Amino acid sequence: MSALATIALGALAEQAGVDAATIRDYERLGLIDKPRRAAGGLQLYRVDDVARVTFIRRTQELGFSMPAIRELLDMTDKSSSTCGDVHDVAQRHLLDIRRRRDDLARLEAMLAPLVSACSRKGSVDLCPIVSALSHQA
Repeated sequence: MSALATIALGALAEQAGVDAATIRDYERLGLIDKPRRAAGGLQLYRVDDVARVTFIRRTQELGFSMPAIRELLDMTDKSSSTCGDVHDVAQRHLLDIRRRRDDLARLEAMLAPLVSACSRKGSVDLCPIVSALSHQA
């Protein structure tokens, strides 16, 4: 199909697995081009936008930041970018995920004993969680 082929907003949303409001958000953020307006105000997108919107949705599902998504989109738009460039962005994100996972594990290890020690009875003044959080270690 030609890059000039067009698709209506509803069809784009359905094929990319998002709603129309999401597509409008992507437009507002400059992630996809504004649609061409046809007679009667019909918004016509490029058929190629299905893959682009799907790409954006999938990167968001994987937790990529908006700057990283923009960086990846810029790479897909430039023939000078390489798979290695994409790998570097994905590797940075993976390292960040692992750092956050480790941080969450540390927080869990600190909080779990406090929750276990709490009988859930008595006044707040006697709550072991409040007591532990109120005193410097």
